Amino acid sequence: MARPATYSKSALLAKLSDIFRRSGYDGASMADMSTATGLSKASLYHHFPGGKAEMAAMVMAEEGKRLQKLVLAPLARRDPPVEALQDSLDGVALFYGGDVPQCLMNSILLGSGEAIFRKEISVALSAWTSALADAFAAAGSPDDEASAWAAYALERIQGVLIICRVVANRSPLEQCLAELRGDVLAIDGT
Repeated sequence: MARPATYSKSALLAKLSDIFRRSGYDGASMADMSTATGLSKASLYHHFPGGKAEMAAMVMAEEGKRLQKLVLAPLARRDPPVEALQDSLDGVALFYGGDVPQCLMNSILLGSGEAIFRKEISVALSAWTSALADAFAAAGSPDDEASAWAAYALERIQGVLIICRVVANRSPLEQCLAELRGDVLAIDGT
């Protein structure tokens, strides 16, 4: 008779996500993952026969679902567009949770993870940029300004996540999101 799993797959992926966020793809060792999950290396391979690559791929897929739900879905609503943009920025705050927010996409691209995940991360960032630009344009901004603002917003968010790691708190992210919310309100004239 098989022993029941200690963790649900989602709980296991959340623990693995923390390792990949903190250590990147190359730095995430099987020993660290075993310690974080409380499972032996053999048990990890039982759950993920493809090893670390499969673990990282599944963690990235879960992260993509979270991005879609918290950040992109509000932008697809677009009515009213200012509210959709504000809700998306609120979603960004949730997406990058914790006292010291860290970006899994940034971390996993370090070292050999870049060759494995660059294309799918590029697709996700492209979709995020397009959705922001479309919503900003729907709020009344000319298309070229909307595209420029979307690129600026993502550059600010991603850059400030590095600063959050350096200063070991989330206040730079909160300040960034407050400024971006102000940009959104300014386009609407409110």
